[in-house]
Amino acid sequence: MDRRIINALQIAPRAPFARIAPVLGVSEQTVARRYQRLRSSGVIRVLARPEPIRQPGSKYWTLRIGCRPGTAGALADALAGRDDTSWISIGAGGAEITCLTTVAEDDRAGLLDRLPRASNVLTFSAHQMLHRFPGRGEKDWIAADDPLDDDQRAAIEENPGITTVDAGRSARLEPSDGPLLEALARDGRASWSALAEATGWSERQVAQRVAALLSAAAISFYLDIADAAVGIHSVANLWFTVAPADLAVVGAQVADHAEVAFAAAVTGPTNLMASVRCRDATALYRYLTTKVAAVNGVRTVETVPLLTRLKQSHFLIENGQVREPPRPA
Repeated sequence: MDRRIINALQIAPRAPFARIAPVLGVSEQTVARRYQRLRSSGVIRVLARPEPIRQPGSKYWTLRIGCRPGTAGALADALAGRDDTSWISIGAGGAEITCLTTVAEDDRAGLLDRLPRASNVLTFSAHQMLHRFPGRGEKDWIAADDPLDDDQRAAIEENPGITTVDAGRSARLEPSDGPLLEALARDGRASWSALAEATGWSERQVAQRVAALLSAAAISFYLDIADAAVGIHSVANLWFTVAPADLAVVGAQVADHAEVAFAAAVTGPTNLMASVRCRDATALYRYLTTKVAAVNGVRTVETVPLLTRLKQSHFLIENGQVREPPRPA
């Protein structure tokens, strides 16, 4: 039941428990109680975060940082403490850090400028994200023993009833959205009343603003999951080389694999990146030799197993649990 609740929240992170419960055949109280237990024990966290790829002047970059032996952990910890980083992992036998960072257009002294000159950095490559491929892998959870069927998914994905959008405000993120984003980054399932208190707006204004930002893809809701706690023990980044003429088709096909949590077209010699989650090394091997092997247009693929994840979308990973970062002093 816990796995099915997680699967439902992957499909619709803010779906009311009253909508999830009948789909799973349990009471609303059961869903709420199990969710709170999963959240308090660090297995899952729901959050919302902005989509820089939709915001002029702000871009996502994926960094690959080769480090001197024994120094990757300290550098990764330092990166995890920054507000402009996410999805920080140590892989390649402990010798490489992978990091997603948000870079403003006018940032002339950020990570892209400073990291290559750091004394413990041996190699450095930066890959700008050009296009994110949405796919079933973002909502189909590979660890689900009893995944939800199409009818159950459709019932959970029903519109939550927020259809009125305030046309008087921009669908782009504004400075006044800061308190709303901060509240949603810490609890993506916060109630309208809690968000109204955090922003000083009315509940109706909060609901309208969230609806406007979602409809414009200015923000997205995510479910952060502590992989090892739910049976995912083999996570890897795949770096594909694909002919430009095939990139759109190959990217869409790869993103549609249930094992793929994220796929994007990027700059650099490897022009497609995917994050893959499997139960174990055997399952990863099976995925590479079946589904990936069947995709026409893939010229090469580099597989980089991730040994340790220190930070996900927003939350830190501590002792295999998803934990909220400390509030700034």
